[in-house]
Parts: sequence; C-alpha cells; structure tokens
Amino acid sequence: MIEFLLRRQRLLGLVVVMMSLVGLAAYFNMARQEDPSFPHRAGLLTVQYPGATAEAVERLVLRPLEEELLQVEEINHINSNAREGFAVVRIMQLDKIYDTTAAWDRVRQAMERARLQFPDGVGQMVLDDRIIDTPAVVLAVSGSASVAELSRQAERLKDRLLDIPFLSRIEIEGQADEQITIAVDDAELHRIGLTPQGLGNLIAQRNQVVPGGFVVAGGKRLSVLANSEFVNIDELRMTQVPLADGSTVPLAAIAEVWRGPREPLQAETWYDGERVVLLSIYAQRGQVDALRFGADLRARLSEVAPQFAPLDIHEMFFQPDKVGERLTELEGSLLMSVLIIVAVVFVGMGLRMGILVASILPAVALISLGLYNLGGGILHQIAVIAMVISLGILIDNAIVMVENVQTRLSDGASRLEAAGGAIRELAGPLGASTATTLAAFTPMLLSKGGTADFTRGIPVMIMLTLSVSYLLAISVAPLLAARFLRRQSSERTRWVLALGDRLAQLSTGRPRLVLGISAAMVLVSFALVPAMNLQFFPNADRPKVILDLHLPEGTDQAYTAGVAEELERVVRQRRDVQQVHRFVGHSGPTFYYNLVRTPQAPNRARLVVNAVDLAATRHVIRDIREYVRDRMPEVNLAASQLGQGPPREAPVEVRIYHADDTQRMRAAEEVFAMLRGIPGAVDVRHNIDFGVPALRVDVDDAVAQRFGLTRADVARTLFGQSYGLTAEQYRQERDPMPMVVRSVEGTALPLSRLLSVNIYPQQGDPVPLMQVARIYADWEPAGISHRDGVRVYNVVANLSEGYSFSQVLDNLRGQLAERPLPEGVRLEYGGDSEGSGDANRALASSAPIGVLLLLFFLLWQFNSFRRVGLVLLTVPMAAVGIIPGLALSGSPFGFMSMLGVVALVGIVVNNAIVLIDVVDQRLAAGDNARDAVYYAVARRTRPILLTTATTVAGLLPLAFTQSTLWPPMAWAIISGLMASTVLTLLVVPALCLVLFRNEQRAAA
Repeated sequence: MIEFLLRRQRLLGLVVVMMSLVGLAAYFNMARQEDPSFPHRAGLLTVQYPGATAEAVERLVLRPLEEELLQVEEINHINSNAREGFAVVRIMQLDKIYDTTAAWDRVRQAMERARLQFPDGVGQMVLDDRIIDTPAVVLAVSGSASVAELSRQAERLKDRLLDIPFLSRIEIEGQADEQITIAVDDAELHRIGLTPQGLGNLIAQRNQVVPGGFVVAGGKRLSVLANSEFVNIDELRMTQVPLADGSTVPLAAIAEVWRGPREPLQAETWYDGERVVLLSIYAQRGQVDALRFGADLRARLSEVAPQFAPLDIHEMFFQPDKVGERLTELEGSLLMSVLIIVAVVFVGMGLRMGILVASILPAVALISLGLYNLGGGILHQIAVIAMVISLGILIDNAIVMVENVQTRLSDGASRLEAAGGAIRELAGPLGASTATTLAAFTPMLLSKGGTADFTRGIPVMIMLTLSVSYLLAISVAPLLAARFLRRQSSERTRWVLALGDRLAQLSTGRPRLVLGISAAMVLVSFALVPAMNLQFFPNADRPKVILDLHLPEGTDQAYTAGVAEELERVVRQRRDVQQVHRFVGHSGPTFYYNLVRTPQAPNRARLVVNAVDLAATRHVIRDIREYVRDRMPEVNLAASQLGQGPPREAPVEVRIYHADDTQRMRAAEEVFAMLRGIPGAVDVRHNIDFGVPALRVDVDDAVAQRFGLTRADVARTLFGQSYGLTAEQYRQERDPMPMVVRSVEGTALPLSRLLSVNIYPQQGDPVPLMQVARIYADWEPAGISHRDGVRVYNVVANLSEGYSFSQVLDNLRGQLAERPLPEGVRLEYGGDSEGSGDANRALASSAPIGVLLLLFFLLWQFNSFRRVGLVLLTVPMAAVGIIPGLALSGSPFGFMSMLGVVALVGIVVNNAIVLIDVVDQRLAAGDNARDAVYYAVARRTRPILLTTATTVAGLLPLAFTQSTLWPPMAWAIISGLMASTVLTLLVVPALCLVLFRNEQRAAA
C-alpha cells in the first residue's frame, strides 16, 4: 500500500483536488436551516362534547379514550385535560420511534375504537400530529377596522402564495370566521305562534342544494338552475314566514338578520398594537434551503402586495433571516478558528512545516462537507459547530506525521524513506487514536430522543472529518512533507525542546511524587462535582420576552383582552422595548422550535416583546413581574426568555398524585407554598382545580311532563338562547357559514333575561322556564388533569437569573424531608430535571457500545491490558480542568457540557496512545525503561502540545461567541484538555516508568 502511494502520487493529488472541489460546490448549493428537524413524536388530540360538564367529559370521553391510547405501544405518555364541553389530550411517542407516521396510524385506530364507546352528542375528534412544526414565516395582514375583511384578504393572499416552491402549508390565525345571525325576540315569536326550532326548520327547508337536471334543445344540454338556496342576505331577509292565521311576513319583520363574526369570540391577534390576521407559512421538511425559500417568498410578496392596497402585509416573524444571521455568525467563528489554528501551527512548527500542515485543513474540511452533502446532510448550526470543534482535532494527525517526516529527514533518511518510514511507524498509532476518538462519539451517534436528534449532527460531522483527516494524514501529508521539507530544519522551536527535556526529567526523576500529587488533584476535582449547578439547556440568545397571562378559570375573553391590552401599554412605554405583539385566547404562532402550543382558552393571553438587546430582556422580565404582582393580582404571569432544548412548560415541574382528591389538593397546595418561598423559583403556578361558579337548572320532571316538556327541550332552548341553533349553511362564499337562530342578546345573555326564557314544547304554548325548573348557584370543576390515565396536579415555576433547576429542587427536597406530605402522595419531577435525566439515560444506554469499541481499538493497538489501563487513566485527569473551567467561565454543568466531556474522552486518549507507542518502540530497540520513557517524552512533547494548542485555539471563537448554547461545551473541552495534556506528559510517563521497570526486572 505504501509503495502504491509513492508510485501514484499524481493520481492521489487529483482525487484530493476533485473531492475538494465537490465540497466547495456543496457549500454554495446545499440546503441551509438554523436547526435540525425533529421526528413528529408529539401530537394534540381534541374532542368536542358540547354542553357536558368537565366531570362528564372525563367519565364519558377521557376514560375510554385513554384506555385505548395506552394500549398503543409506541406511546410514551399522554397528558389529558377534561373541561366543560371538550377534552384535550397531548400524546408523546417513545424516543426510539422514528417511523412516526405508522405510529400515528395506530393512534387513529385507537381513536376509532374509543369512538364506539362514546355517548351520543360527542362531536368532532381531531388529531394534530404536526404540532412541533415551526412556521418559516409569519405574515400579518393589517389596515382595516373589519376583522372579517382582513380574514377575506388573508384568504386571498394565501391563494397567491400556494405555488411557492417547497411550500408545505399555510395556516390562518386570528381570523374572524363569520356566521349569519338571525336574532329573534322571544316575545315576538310567542306573539306570532312560532318556535325557534320551527323557524330554523323553515330556513333549512328553503336552503337546500337540489339539482334541477337538464333539458335538451338544439342538440345541446341546458342545465336547469332552481333557486333552492339563498344566494344573498337580502333574499334571506325577504323569505316569507307563515303565520298561524295563514298570512305570511318577511323574515326581516320578525328578526334581525346580519352577517358578522362567529360567536363566541375567537382568538385575536395584534401586530405591534394593530389588529391583524396572521398567515403562518410552513416550508417542507428535508432538503429545503430556508434562505432560498425566504427569498422566493419575499419576491412573491413584492409582486402581489400592490394588489392588496391599502392593506399592509407585515413580516411578524421571518425565520430565514435568523438562519442567515446564525450561519453567518458561525461561519465567522469557523474562519476565525482556521486563522488561529494556522497561526498556532506556524508558531509551533515554523513556516515551512506550518504551511504543509495548514494545507491539510481546508482539504479535510471541504472533502468532509462534500461527503456530508452527498449523504443528505443539511447545513445548520449543529453541523457548523461540529466543524468548528473538529478543526483543532483533525489537524492533529497531520502535525504528528509531518513532524515525524522532518525528524527522519534531519536524521539523514532519503525523502521516500522518510515518507515510507513515517507511514509505517504512525499508521497504526494514528489509526488507533482516531478510532478511539470515533468510539467516544459513538454514544452520541446512537443515542435516541429529541435531545439526541438535536445534537446528532455533532458526532456525524466530527466522525466524518476525523476519518478523512486520518486518510489524508497517512497519504497526502507524508508525501507533501517529503517533497517540500528541508533535510536540516532551522525552524525547530528550542524552547519546546527544552520544555520536553524538563518534563522528561520531572516525570522520570520523581515518578511517585508526580503520581501522588496528580491523584490528589483528581480526587479533589471529583469531590467538587456535587457543588456544581446543573442546567439542562441555556436560554436562547434572541432578545425576545414571552409574557404568558393566565387569568382565573371562567374569565370571559373580552376581559382577558382588556387585561392584556393594559399590560401591553405598560410594556410599550419602556425605552428598551421595540415591538410588542399580543395574542388573546391562544398562544399565537409557534415561531420558535422551543415554544409549546396551547389549546385555545378565553382566560389566556400572550405578549411577545422584542427588546433592544439580550441584556434588556432581563430588565423587562424583572420589572414586569413587579408590576403584575403589585397592580394585577388576578393575573398569574409566566415571564421567560426563549429557551433551548426540548419544549417544556417550565424548567421546574412537580407532579402530585394521590387517589383521594382532597389529599392530592392538600399536597399540591403545600408544594406550591414551598416553591413560592424557595430562592430562585419565580412565576410559581399550579393547575389545582378550585372550580368555577355555575347556574344549575334543576328541571322538575313531573311539572315538565304536564306541559309536554323534557329535560332535553329545556337544555336545547337554553343553548339556543345564547349560542343559538344552527339552521343551515350559507354556501355563497368560499367557506360555508352557519345560519344561526338565537336570541337578540346571544352570548351576552344577562342573568335576568335567562330567568324569563320561554321553553317551547312540541305541542302547545310556550312555558316560562321558572314554571318547570328551579335555578340556583352551584360550583363545578373547571378542568380535570390526567397523566397516563391518572388524576394529577402540576406545580411549575420559572427560574430567576443565576439559579438552576437543581438548586430549586434540592431546596424543595430538603423541605419535603422536614415536612412530609400526606401519606400515599407520590411525586414526579418534570421540566428540566426530567428532560436532563432522559437525555443522560439515552446517552448512557448507548455508552457501553462506545466503551467496547474504545477497548477494542486500544487492545488492537497494544495487545496489553496494562497499556490500555494507562491510556484510560488519562480520562479522569480531564476532571482537574473541567470543573474549574466551567466555574471560571460562569457556565453551569448541563447537557452541552456533558457533550463536551464525551468529546473530551476521545481527544485526551490520543496523546497517551502516541506517547506509549514511542516508549514501546524504544523498549523493543533495547533501551531500558527510564531511557525509553525519557526519549518518548522529549520527542513527543512538541506534537502533543501543538495538537492541544490547535484544538484549544480552534474552540476559542466558540467559547467567546454571543450564542448561549455553545460556550459551556467549548469551555468543558478547553479546560479539560489543557489539564489532561499537562498531566498526561507527567503522569503517563511516571506510570510507564514504574510499570515497565517492573516488567524488565521480572524479565531479567
């Protein structure tokens, strides 16, 4: 193989150049996104049961539905909530599921089985299995006081955008669906002898789609168009209503007829204080370039915008811009890393060797990028970060190889002999060190779950670049070195050689002292681990604040809108705020992957605040919390920045279980009180159901029967007075509109009016409600929460700046130990604690494979358990630097730091492998143990220090980036690698001297 490379140097050069050009083309043409895509493991199921209480929905809908869903093996857990008139079920599939489509098919089959057990009256059941999708662009249509007009224009705009390349779908939010309202007075109906049901039946009979057939004339078919349905509102108003005396009157004479927003109020949206209708535009998944998609969309908008004048089309959220900014920033870090690494190589190796080593770097990067693109990879921040991490690592092999060739040339070998000898000597050790690094990244590659899916680009890209780096290091690098290096190099750095001699003297002169001090340092470092703050993922680096407003259950949406508007005015007065967007009755579009979509609810609102910079977000959150606490006591506020990692409701979550409702409520109240008093826990809230006031209509069956009435007649009449009875569909618009017969007041029906409502029997005169029923105040559950079919209460909290979830939970556990909860209470911890545990367990489950591969390659190289043990001892040495490094940089220990530790394992063992290999070579040549160890340290100090310096230098731009996601991982690698390198040059030689000296004595 070596002779083949020496004879085919031109062919090898051509292959490398061509593959580099492929990578260069891939960089300019491959798809770009900000973040990786996730499998559709999360779903939201809603079931309508109009008129049913929360307890009835739980008993008749949730119970059979949960029993069927829990039999689906792909489901991990379900969170469900029963409320008045509907149920909401959140479904999460197992982390190991990647064929989510088949799993959702099984869920739909379970839904159909459950439907067979539902009572009559249960309405639509809808499953949304795409709730994790994030819109690429959110547009806001404004400029009209009529929300109905904005809705119609939003539909027009949607039609103009449907043929944009790579478009997935467009959803309209904040629109005002319309209805035809036929408002009749109860007394007027009684006067003319008509019932609401009878009027609805009459309208339905005159609004049917009935074909008229066709006739033939002159050999042509002529369609017969009968006026079987209403074609405009005026025709509906003029339709004749028969009276009891045989005469007729137009509908307009006895009722008010108008076209307006559907009742009750739908979700509302405001763009920077202006009422708007939103279009959430989703791009297709996979090989879609977000930048190109955004450019195509803007080009289309510039064409069609004049057609919508005087309306305005705003870009509320434009993700392609964020993609461009993120990738530009990271590509700048990548370029900076390259420049720093090249500078370090020049300083450490001199100009000639530095140029040779530096030339390997772009070739490896481009070839790896080309292979990544051919494999379907997408250029997102994870892939770019992986390239930044790998830059300092991938050049290590070339440094060692070029340095070896230079040494051989200086010793008098010919150029071909120097190249061939270097390849023969280092192909094995470098292969083993590269393989061990690949083995260290294997757990990250094989791990399952949302967190692993988010970070999988790191092991993929690093393993790819390291493999390419090794291949070029044992082929291109020695050939270039043999061709261009001088026999006598004056560029060798004398101070590095002197340092190597000094380290060799120290490690071989006092080996036991070195080992004792090093062991003490490692033990002290591990002892500090419990004192570290834990953090799952840091907050995002976008200057946005999310203010979620939760008002008491039963609050009308109009009141919620007023409260949200008042808070918006307060926020807008701040100088550090640029824009405020308001969403009432819903959580608005999920413009960021980490946001949780919540079902529509009249007592909820959200403000999205755009601050001037990231530092301003902390001041906004602090001041708004104080304002709401002092001025809005009825509001339960959750203020937060955008987060990183898997979506969750809050970083701190405690789930309380108990079979007895009273004991469960008592325990939840105690946990709530404890959390409110714990430093670092803010925005503490719960879902304890205290119930809502209600009016109970108790029908006297005996009296009702005398009037020919039933309980259903009473319920239908009451429903028709407020919500109305849907008579038919008005089909002259794009979307059919219901024609609703209701009272004049509608959903604003006052209590006094309710008491005088007439109930209409099938036969006979109307009967006042008070004659057949007794009305009294009552209290009913507002919502009943389940997790996996069991009733549960949740207590959640956000975190103050500088605190971690581990601190808050440790404090809570301490209080629970002093004041135990009622017997039988079971607690579960969700939020970041659960997410971090799941991610770490997923990583640990695949760790044995990585460990086995690591041991395999080490044994393949050394065929000695002692030497393998020596290499593995370098791993705990990294702890000496990791903990101080994270502490000095202000980074808590989280999942990203854990990834840094995993990456570090593969990096730190390389130095030991190369060092021990030289010792073995000198022992085989006949040197005694001390001379062999001394020679190895003196010779390998420069390449080891250089490889460490290049790795650290390559990570420095990442450590000082403005992003909040990557510095913890970078600092973990930097500090751990620096400490382990120093200890490796001292501890490993000392151990080698002790062990190998004993081996030689035993052999003698």
